[in-house]
Amino acid sequence: MTRLRWAVLVAGLLRFHSVGLAQEPIKISTINDASQPASVEMMKLFRQKLAEHIALFKLVGNDDASLGLVFQADCMPRQSKDAPYVCFYTLQYAGGTNKTLMGGGVNAAKTANDIADGFLSSIAQDIVEGLDHARRGNAVESLEACLFLTQSSCAVPEVLAPELKVKTINLSQYLQKGGLKK
Repeated sequence: MTRLRWAVLVAGLLRFHSVGLAQEPIKISTINDASQPASVEMMKLFRQKLAEHIALFKLVGNDDASLGLVFQADCMPRQSKDAPYVCFYTLQYAGGTNKTLMGGGVNAAKTANDIADGFLSSIAQDIVEGLDHARRGNAVESLEACLFLTQSSCAVPEVLAPELKVKTINLSQYLQKGGLKK
């Protein structure tokens, strides 16, 4: 990854933090196939790179049920030591009971370090482009699920309160406002 591309993406993440969309580091958990040596090597380097950016990311265990990101990556088996690493990833926002796909990709490179750099750059771009949208979409889904399952009022998620201009709402009021687009 070029230093310029990484600098631009980090600047975007810092802007993301500064406008109040994330007041603390973004929690991220990682998943990979521990039986595949190429996957293990790449993920070890990827986790080290995340740990280098503690102001932006907080690496958490897979048992942490709080809101955050789930990064899943694996690599194809390498046939020889000279064979390239061919790896893929998916990134999801785990917003409570909902998960939203934020990005994914495939990368091939000579070293696991190059793959880890590329994936870090890619997830930074995925976050800058999609986290606010994912949070809003998950909030709309949660609110609508509550409204359609109850006859009383539901608490409006913080991200939607300015738009709906209320802290609680019932189904009738929600429909009178025309609902919300995801």
